[in-house]
Amino acid sequence: MKLKRIAIRGLVTLAVVVCVCMFFARTVLTITTPKVQIVTATSGRLEQKMTFKGAISFPETEEILFKDAQKSNVLIKKVLVKEGQKVSKGDPIYTCELPSLEEDMKKLQAAYDEKNKTLLDLDIKNRGSSKESRQNELYNAMLDSQEDMTKLAAAARTSAAGKGITLASDISMWRKQLAALGEEVPEEITKAASLAVAAKNAYDEAYSAFFAILEDRKLRVSSDVFEYIRARDEAIEAMNAASEDMAELSARAIALQKLTADHDGYIVTLPLKAGDTYDGVKAAYVMSKEDSTPTLRIPLSNDMKRTITDGTKAEIVVDEYTTEKTTVEKTEVDKDGVKYLYLVLPETYLSSSSGVRKLMGENGVDINITYKAKSATTLLPPSAVRNEGEGNDYVYLIQQSYGGFMSASSMKVVKTNVTVIERSDKSVSLSDDLTYQQVADREDRALSDGQSVMEYVK
Repeated sequence: MKLKRIAIRGLVTLAVVVCVCMFFARTVLTITTPKVQIVTATSGRLEQKMTFKGAISFPETEEILFKDAQKSNVLIKKVLVKEGQKVSKGDPIYTCELPSLEEDMKKLQAAYDEKNKTLLDLDIKNRGSSKESRQNELYNAMLDSQEDMTKLAAAARTSAAGKGITLASDISMWRKQLAALGEEVPEEITKAASLAVAAKNAYDEAYSAFFAILEDRKLRVSSDVFEYIRARDEAIEAMNAASEDMAELSARAIALQKLTADHDGYIVTLPLKAGDTYDGVKAAYVMSKEDSTPTLRIPLSNDMKRTITDGTKAEIVVDEYTTEKTTVEKTEVDKDGVKYLYLVLPETYLSSSSGVRKLMGENGVDINITYKAKSATTLLPPSAVRNEGEGNDYVYLIQQSYGGFMSASSMKVVKTNVTVIERSDKSVSLSDDLTYQQVADREDRALSDGQSVMEYVK
């Protein structure tokens, strides 16, 4: 009986020792075996949300000049609009004033008064003489016709020279000269030459009429009367010119008080600011052409390898909590070789007078575009795909070994080369078919091919 108790105690002790040994052995195994997370490869289209900086682009623009300012420089008093603002025809862009208005008006008035005094002095000195004569009328008519002939002849010569035709020095020969050239003479040259020839004939008639009266003793006047009437006509003409200039200056001063929009559109550039002087030579402002719609434009870097197709959905980041939906309209390369994405500008911006302006900040506007691959491939997390150098990508596949009655199950990793198609921040696209296979990820220490591993469970 005593021996039986001793045997039982021995067996219990042995069992305890065995259990303790197994516990410590398993603990050692657990400590020394790498832990991994197990992920399953899936099939799908790789996606990546990309953020770009975009800016407003105006496809068609034009420079607006106010040529009246070439006659009298204007001073910009106030700028009434901002770049990107939508305006209608006639809307004021700048308020202005003519700094030299008073001085210029005084000069014209002085010229008028001087000629008026000259006229009075002439009339007093020649108070007994006639103020009109047929001779003077014909003389003035001859001068007017001579001026018309000179202008029309110059216009015809310029038009002909533009087509490589040199007109003869004798204007009366032009019709015959052009007729000899045949049908190759453009119609505008023929018309200009005809007007000049007609003016030459009118001058010849006026010339003949004037010199004919010089030979008629009954109609001609003395040289003193002729010179008096001529000087009087010149004084009256100068007074009329000064009066017209004063009226034109007053009208110009009123017109230039506000420089207004030439047509409907968007203000692109405002080169002038309050206090600037504008001379009418350079553009007062630049605006979009009428019926031209602005777009959003994103410059693409040369290392951008992904192709974003037309119609791809995008979001304009209005603020931290708000976005506006839009789409990619097209991709174009400009004349400088820079590739741009063009996006449709939402109607909410186009319909508002200040909508486009909100997107014209110095830093542009953030635009989110979700890229999608054209076809489905094997997808894995980026951390599960390893790399040994350019083109040498691999994964560790999990190989399970299920134990029998007397042994426990185990698993090990098998190093497997893969071909990477493209990467995103959340997925890697592989050409290899690893669908539903288990892959080791986020190991707690370095792995090697064939190494036993344990699954790390959070």
